[in-house]
Amino acid sequence: MRALNIGLLALVAVGGAGCARTFRAEAVQPNPMTQEQSAEVLPISERVTIITGDMELDAPDAPAPGERVTPTHNHRYPLVNQASFTVVSRDRLRFHVQVDHKWEEWADLTTWDVHLEDDAGHTWAPASVEHARTKLITKMWDREQRTAVCGGTGRDANGNCITTVAILDDGWKRRQTLGSLSVFRGNADFVFYQTDILKADVRHLRLVVKRVGEAFEFNWRFDDKLADNPPMSSAGRQP
Repeated sequence: MRALNIGLLALVAVGGAGCARTFRAEAVQPNPMTQEQSAEVLPISERVTIITGDMELDAPDAPAPGERVTPTHNHRYPLVNQASFTVVSRDRLRFHVQVDHKWEEWADLTTWDVHLEDDAGHTWAPASVEHARTKLITKMWDREQRTAVCGGTGRDANGNCITTVAILDDGWKRRQTLGSLSVFRGNADFVFYQTDILKADVRHLRLVVKRVGEAFEFNWRFDDKLADNPPMSSAGRQP
């Protein structure tokens, strides 16, 4: 199933004041119920990934290949939110969900409202929530303050080189504290049970994971023509 991934489309809809931000992404794949599967292997969907960020979570760029250090330039730290599902049976679907957040409570998936929709307008609440867990992820990096060697034009009024010709390897003179960043990663399985919940004629599933202020919509669009096409790379950001 994973070799048949054709595309991933990510969209962000930001509402007005007081409304939740809704992040959407879509994967396109054949309907698992129309594919011949080994009796020993459960059909597994494509993984839908939504990358978000937080203005308070920045991390420095990694040095270029062959370089040990680089001038500080920060980027927004990626928060990886994902969902995929396993067809346990014709009547049971298990969705594996991951949410990253700077707050532990928001990373706890038991605090989110979750439901499943299909293209016929059916809606289901989870029959159970299993294996819910939250872990702390910490990234750390070295910081150095080195001496710039100025060219013949000297320094400006702020003491900075007008033209820098070299950087001395003397970071040991001015020791700096380590930089660090911590986020929480929550994972949980949401199990949906209903007679014939996934049939061969279902064309779309949407998993909605929401709480006050934020919502994720993970979408799977089923196109059985993809089974006969060669695999193509995904257009979305993957972790």
